[in-house]
Amino acid sequence: MGNGQLIVQLQGATVDTLPVTQALVKIGRSPDNTLVLQLPMVSKYHAELLFTDQGVSITDLDSEFGTFIAGSRLLPHQPYPLLQGLAIQVGPFIINYLPQPVAELTEEPISSEPEPLVFDTSDVAPRLPRPIFPAPLPEGRAKYLQFLPVIFHQSDFTNRFLQIFETLWEPLEWRQDHIAMYFDPRTCPASFLSTLSNWVGLDPDPRWTEWRHRQILLETATLQRFRGTPYALQRLIELVLDVSPKIVEHPEEPFVFRVQFPIGTELRVLGLAREIIETHKPAHTGYMVEVVA
Repeated sequence: MGNGQLIVQLQGATVDTLPVTQALVKIGRSPDNTLVLQLPMVSKYHAELLFTDQGVSITDLDSEFGTFIAGSRLLPHQPYPLLQGLAIQVGPFIINYLPQPVAELTEEPISSEPEPLVFDTSDVAPRLPRPIFPAPLPEGRAKYLQFLPVIFHQSDFTNRFLQIFETLWEPLEWRQDHIAMYFDPRTCPASFLSTLSNWVGLDPDPRWTEWRHRQILLETATLQRFRGTPYALQRLIELVLDVSPKIVEHPEEPFVFRVQFPIGTELRVLGLAREIIETHKPAHTGYMVEVVA
């Protein structure tokens, strides 16, 4: 088995390094390959490298755009011996096998018919740092090009033509992909809060801040389920006033409940609490507001 690494280049830049730890290395666009190259010009299962005691061989897996060695396309399903110094071309990528890792790699521009790349292995280092992967398409290219056959990828007219539609459709696509955020009280636009409130029967108080409006609206559906119960009334007062009262009911007073606030509660808060209680208590009940230790 090989004891080196694979160096992957794209447009003269090193985009990946893969230590060879297996006897069989599969190359392709599918995520289950050993070496994944995610560009349209790479087939789902493009080629495979076999490392044996006799040497290294490469086999093209009947890929659509072919596998090239020194400018010659390999026959599908025919193992080809990979001599040291010969580069493999898979789509726009150039792959070179180094028996031992090197400290630095001189990056050369890739021509349309790549010549064999020779690497200086005299300066040996533990391994190359893993670089950041580039974007699948260069900056300024239309993203919709990746859905077209490769013959259109180099057309400047097609690129500019598709960018017109991207400018029109990208905001609509983004809105459609994130439509749930418009119906979530935590993330919807502030101007949409009143609409959501109308849907759930919430009458917002103009004195509420936007943050408080969102918090109350987030729990409105739950509070509606328990409307008329001590829990719903207590929780609503907590959300609106940031104070936790205690609601007490006595068997000898079946239609009267007491709302107890801790000592130190401001009179303004007690006044607002009375407004909330009057609005949300059961119509047939009475209440008393108390301040207790």
